[in-house]
Amino acid sequence: MAYDLKDEVVVIAGGAGLIGKALSKAFAEEGAKVVIASKEGKGFAQEIGAGFHELDISDESSVDRLIKDMDKGHGKIDVFINCAWPKTDDWMTNVEEVKFKSILKNLEMHLGGYWLCCQRFALYMKKQGHGRIINFSSTQGVVAPNFSVYEGTKMTSPPAYPLIKGGIIMMTKYFATYFAKHNVRVNSVSPGGVYNDQDPDFVKRYSKLTPLGRMAKAEEIVSPVLMLASKKSSYMTGENIMVDGGWTTW
Repeated sequence: MAYDLKDEVVVIAGGAGLIGKALSKAFAEEGAKVVIASKEGKGFAQEIGAGFHELDISDESSVDRLIKDMDKGHGKIDVFINCAWPKTDDWMTNVEEVKFKSILKNLEMHLGGYWLCCQRFALYMKKQGHGRIINFSSTQGVVAPNFSVYEGTKMTSPPAYPLIKGGIIMMTKYFATYFAKHNVRVNSVSPGGVYNDQDPDFVKRYSKLTPLGRMAKAEEIVSPVLMLASKKSSYMTGENIMVDGGWTTW
């Protein structure tokens, strides 16, 4: 237990997703009291000995109910991690065809949901006198997508994605400075591409453009998050940590 997280109450939004599962397992192994907050994943939570609470990050009543229940059940929330990824059914639509209402809906659910969670959890942590919030952004919150990696596949970089992920980084900095005097630290992590059985041509092109020559494994995103959640990062706030195999270095 290298990160001194034993008995810390850690709420992970999206904790049953690709990266979320790796995070949930790691925090549980560190002795934290993990609560997976998601629309699904109760079975996975039981499997690893974590709690589960249904959550829609873009719904005020859902977020408020989660915080109220955590306070009632645990008396504190030490860490909130947001790696939820709400999206519309037409998410993978290119820029020529995407509807404006789809852009607005994705901004509302994803970026708006992150803002709502940051506000509510930061206010709760201000009241208790401490807390750490960790948001998930992406390389595409920092640099533009390289569209050549998608050629010949059914994949693309959804037009709303960089708007959302860039916004999350600046939102993180805003909350970090606003709540710093209340001992609430807010940081973000920006993963590069994580392997998830994507089109082989995409994987090959993406890997060639990455200095380390491959895509990430979900488990490789975990350590920076553990560090940000722990006291080992006590002088870090407002930071965005790239975990991208060097993608953004050239």
